[in-house]
Parts: sequence; C-alpha cells; structure tokens
Amino acid sequence: MSQQDMIDVVDDSVINSPNIPETRQVKVWDILVRFTHWTVAAGIIANLLFTEDGSDLHIYVGYTVVGLVVLRLLWGLIGTHYARFTNFFPTPTRLKHHLSDISARRADEQHLGHNPLAAIMMLSLWAVIIGLGITGYLMETDFFSHIQLLGNKDVLEEIHELLANSLYLLVPLHIIAAIAMSYWQRQNLIKSMITGQKTVTDKPSDMK
Repeated sequence: MSQQDMIDVVDDSVINSPNIPETRQVKVWDILVRFTHWTVAAGIIANLLFTEDGSDLHIYVGYTVVGLVVLRLLWGLIGTHYARFTNFFPTPTRLKHHLSDISARRADEQHLGHNPLAAIMMLSLWAVIIGLGITGYLMETDFFSHIQLLGNKDVLEEIHELLANSLYLLVPLHIIAAIAMSYWQRQNLIKSMITGQKTVTDKPSDMK
C-alpha cells in the first residue's frame, strides 16, 4: 500500500467516524413569530424616533403594534411548538437550569427556542407595549373621566411617558443580549429570527 493510499484510508476513517458531531438545520421560528417580531420592532423604533407624539400616525402605529402583540400572545396559546408559552415560560426550575448552564459555560440544550431570560425580556416588552396602548387610549377618551386617577390626563401622560422611556432601556438590552448569546452559543440568533432556522449539533451518542 502506497503512502497516498494510507492517507486516504485514514481520511475516510476520520470522516466516517461515529465520534464526530454532525450539524443540522432545525425550523424553530414560524412565519407568524418572525413577522410579529420584526413588525413590532419596526413600530417601536418608528414611534420612539420618528413619529410625533400625539399625531395620528403615532396613534395608528401604536395601536398596530399593540394588535400585533395581542396576536402573538394568542399564538403563544395555540401556535407552533416553539411559539407556545408552555415551551419557554420562565418557571423557577427553568431559570435555575439555565443559570446553572451559563455559570458552568455549558450550552443550554433544553431551550432550542427562547431561553428563560429571553422569555422574561419578551414578556416585559409585551407588558410595556400593552401598557402604552391602554394609557394612550385612555388619554384619548372620556370613558374613565369619573375616576379621578384614570381621568387625570396629566397622570396618564406621565405613566405613558414612563413606559415609553423604559423602552430606551429594554430595547438596547434586548439587542445586546441577543448579540452576546449569539457569541456564547455560536449561533446567529438575529439571522435565525429572519430565516426561522437554527443550527443544532448532534452529540455522537445521539447519532444513529
């Protein structure tokens, strides 16, 4: 056997070795999850940076974003596997497991979709958006005028402004966390939210 033949045999044995992990693409985010994610993001940026407070455009964009969040919440009950709250709701057990993986520098293989910390961020953003929609609506109506607190437009405006200002913290934090976790997991999470695909590495013991 020539030296080249021996090299070819070694190469084939390495390529066919059952101990080499394989990667595959898994569909995680369905079209509705991706659509609501990016349209809500666009709406938030538009109302924070470009539309005039109190203008018709500001109001229409705000109500559209609230409607999209409500749609996403409903999809969390009846949607696809990774979109459902049952898959990612941040229970104490899930949080403990996730934080343990982070502290030990292990990949969190339990949460292919949203991890518990990401879920907390999402729920926080959704709560703020819905709060903005409610306070914005109340500022435009006299329905609660008989209730002193809710009927006080100045108070509503302060609450609305406080909620809006909180987005200046939550949105950058969300982006930074996505970039950091992309580096940590060696997974482009931003690209995944565009394509819907994530790369999964199979352990040798998992491969048939």
